[in-house]
Amino acid sequence: MLKKVLVVMLLTVCACAYAADVEVWHDDSLKVSELKKILVMPVESSLSAGSQLMPAKKLNAQLEAWAVEGVSSAFKKGRVTVKTRDALLEDMKFIYSDNVTEGELFFKRAAEMGYKAFVRAAVSQEFKTEHIPESTRTYTEYKEIEKRDAKGRVIEVLRIPEEKTEITPAHDVTYLYTVCEPRIYFTDDYSGDHVGAVNYKIYREYMGGAVMKVVENILKGSMKTLFTQR
Repeated sequence: MLKKVLVVMLLTVCACAYAADVEVWHDDSLKVSELKKILVMPVESSLSAGSQLMPAKKLNAQLEAWAVEGVSSAFKKGRVTVKTRDALLEDMKFIYSDNVTEGELFFKRAAEMGYKAFVRAAVSQEFKTEHIPESTRTYTEYKEIEKRDAKGRVIEVLRIPEEKTEITPAHDVTYLYTVCEPRIYFTDDYSGDHVGAVNYKIYREYMGGAVMKVVENILKGSMKTLFTQR
């Protein structure tokens, strides 16, 4: 039976004040150091946090570019070739005369061209609102009173306790929830199970700012983690 390894980490992503919950899994049949060419398939996305404002075609291209950049950053420059499906299809046109599709023939051709592994990734992002009910907090504050003599010198300090109550009214808190789940597959077994996976989540209170920056960070970070952490 193949050995399976699960690594759970807590990573800080970029300069923003949030952390990512990350789970990494690799099958021991995956030898990352032996990979020379890696194919990145189109990224599946479900972005409902305002990211849909970008035209679909441009968004898909941007997601793929971030995915490629993330994979490439896991290796020394020039050590591994990383290409998208469309870029590889263009290369295939110069080598094979028949029409290449996305199915069995496509992956057979990719394997012949040295692409032993490919990555499929799904990224989702949405706003979630949590209702916080009214809460009451009671605490004690101490008021200091100085007793002085006839010459004005402090001879005693009295601490008088005073009970106070703080009421926080009911309110809503909005969180930005972003998840990226890339998977590694062997090209010669394109319909089989994945041999590497990452579950990368960011869940934090939304304080404003560009939501697509979070998508960029999590997509690049998850792709890099997929090939660097075991």
